[in-house]
Amino acid sequence: MSKIILQPSGNKDAREHYEDTLANPVKLSSIEKFISQKHKEVLDEIYPDGNLFIWGVTPAGNNIGKWNKINSGDVTLFSRDGAIYSSAVTTYKFHNKNLASFLWDFDSKGQTWEYIYFLDEVREHKIPYINFNRSIGYKDNYIIQGFNVLDEEKSRKVFEDFGLESSTYIPEINQEEYIDLVVDIPSTEESYTAKRRLEQGFLRKKLFSNKTSSKCGCCNKEYPVSMLWCSHIKKRSKCNDDEKRDFNVVLPMCRFGCDELFEKGYISVDNSGNIIGLKKIKNINIKNYLSDIIGAKINPFNESNAKYFEWHRNYHK
Repeated sequence: MSKIILQPSGNKDAREHYEDTLANPVKLSSIEKFISQKHKEVLDEIYPDGNLFIWGVTPAGNNIGKWNKINSGDVTLFSRDGAIYSSAVTTYKFHNKNLASFLWDFDSKGQTWEYIYFLDEVREHKIPYINFNRSIGYKDNYIIQGFNVLDEEKSRKVFEDFGLESSTYIPEINQEEYIDLVVDIPSTEESYTAKRRLEQGFLRKKLFSNKTSSKCGCCNKEYPVSMLWCSHIKKRSKCNDDEKRDFNVVLPMCRFGCDELFEKGYISVDNSGNIIGLKKIKNINIKNYLSDIIGAKINPFNESNAKYFEWHRNYHK
């Protein structure tokens, strides 16, 4: 499960850092000389547009131990003036003193914010401390002080109460766990939701890896990954156990129309991989949308997923 990271940022240094490396992204090209080729390749994949959002903490106190607990998908809450004013989702991290000094210089104690983590999905909020405190059982007058990582139970309550969980960086599971998961019938609605979320996490990782943006399989337009669905070509409810295990049954589709049109059978794919229209349309806006994608090639189209497109085409005829 993802965790909540608390980051008070009311002092001068923190305000400046937020403005320099979160409110305004850092160009990957500007920091290449401070990072290894391996890290550059990972960041290239996560941030294909080359715009990075970066935060870091000093080695003071027990910060290193807390930083070691941070994983992809964890959500940082930035706070000052009695409220949580922003959140962002962790994508990657590494220790790099030279990069930190380049980005933020040194503090009055001669330390720099060298325990670095990269972020995405930066969102503004206005959550008063009292609301946050009551969510996790703190006293009403508790003030967030110091960098901290909440345990899973407290984090779960914050996610549930304030809807902060990432739609992109879902906790990962491995191949074996996925295979067991997709054929298991959960006993409660809560366990169903949890397992479906883990399943989505596996599929999203397969489709998007660490990318923050990718292309829709229908319209071929690039969007943030949070705006793309892992769409089932064949309805999941109609899949047998083997088909549920098959990664080829899903395709990235955008939320801006392609997923909805495919799901409801307005469009399908012929046996050559071309997008076709299946239903007569009167609405001019839908007609205009369809005119841009009908006749285009679906991506990907191959021997492994052709049978699912055939099922979809026949189901909606």
